[in-house]
Amino acid sequence: MGIGRTESFQELINIMESLFQETIIGSDINIVRHLFYYLKIDNKEFEFIYENEVLAAAVDNIVGDTVELMIPEYTELGSSRARIKFEAMNVQYQFEVVMIEIHPPVITIKIPTELQSYQLRTNRRILVDDLFMNFTILFRSLSGGSREIGKNLNAESRFPHLMKEIRKDKPDIKLINRMATEAIQSISKDYTMIFFKDTDFSSELEDMIKEIMQNSGKSIYIPDCNQLNSYIDEVKKESLTNYSSMLKKMAVVEGRESAVDFFETIRKSESREFLVSYVISPIRLYDDIIGYVKAYSTAMDRFTISSAQAHYIHELAEIFSYALTKVAIQYGSYDTMQSTTRVVDISLDGLLFEIQDPRLFKYLKRHSIIKMKVPLSAEHVFTAKGEIVRFLDKGDYYLLGVNYFKTEPDDMLHLEDYLFQKSANIISG
Repeated sequence: MGIGRTESFQELINIMESLFQETIIGSDINIVRHLFYYLKIDNKEFEFIYENEVLAAAVDNIVGDTVELMIPEYTELGSSRARIKFEAMNVQYQFEVVMIEIHPPVITIKIPTELQSYQLRTNRRILVDDLFMNFTILFRSLSGGSREIGKNLNAESRFPHLMKEIRKDKPDIKLINRMATEAIQSISKDYTMIFFKDTDFSSELEDMIKEIMQNSGKSIYIPDCNQLNSYIDEVKKESLTNYSSMLKKMAVVEGRESAVDFFETIRKSESREFLVSYVISPIRLYDDIIGYVKAYSTAMDRFTISSAQAHYIHELAEIFSYALTKVAIQYGSYDTMQSTTRVVDISLDGLLFEIQDPRLFKYLKRHSIIKMKVPLSAEHVFTAKGEIVRFLDKGDYYLLGVNYFKTEPDDMLHLEDYLFQKSANIISG
């Protein structure tokens, strides 16, 4: 099916023709191909719906009549068809696509030969230069995205009071810290919680611990400090690891025997400190490790920390990290009165806002459900829940486009009045 070319769509065509050699003239497949070019040049993530699972996808390459998509969480389930949904130049598109090559995480699809489904935005976005907003993330899952239902239920059942507090717009971080401390003590009375500066990790072992946790996203778990294999044998657990990855890295440079001796020295040192078992779980702000919690048992204790207890500490640290980041976003977005959340444009459908922090930009790609408070005037604050659907890296700053999915009726009336007044001022100016 062909479509008429709106001004915004013609603008897209002109931009793409200036960047790429292929012509837009001809069949609809060329129009669709340029839509994929738009997604690639914009570095835009979009929905890839496969067997009722909604996955995040991005265009990796475009070759002839095929597109290579990068889909990190793809798992083959037998079907060769999927749907994709995205927005381009004020238009919502949806296609059914056929997968012709599957080499996860790269999936090659056939470019659709026609524009299958599209919907033009009905509400114009108004540029503003004096509007700011306060926003916070809303809980979807600890790691973000939409594939964490089982983990969410598990966290809810393990830590009901923590999860209740974390869902609040402004969680009490002191209360969360107290509840987290009590939860750690239910595993072991021997523990440390450390927050550090960049210079704190100075020894070779400490730098190694941070590197392992940063690269793996897991906690370091040593079930038996009297056994070398607890340190160096590969662990295949979802949330737990040990020093096996560093052993492999050191073996390449120094040889395996030397690497094994290094970890035997560590084991002996920890045994002399009467350690029996321990787990070290990272504490993060955004995705950066800012500290850790270490729970351990000693020879004076009559227990060994089990893998289930180690996983409990890991999950607790994830919840604590999520809470820290949520509070940091809440504080930094508006309470400090900085212009990091300037609203660029706004409509009855959504808004575009600006931030400067690259850590926050990366974090919001996963935690994309947010609650916004936009003071339209001294009397009215527009409150909405929305999903970030557009991410633009502008080098020195970042733009994020949000579509509302829940607002109060009175708030929409106030927003409509605000937009009318802004439009009138633009026309009269």
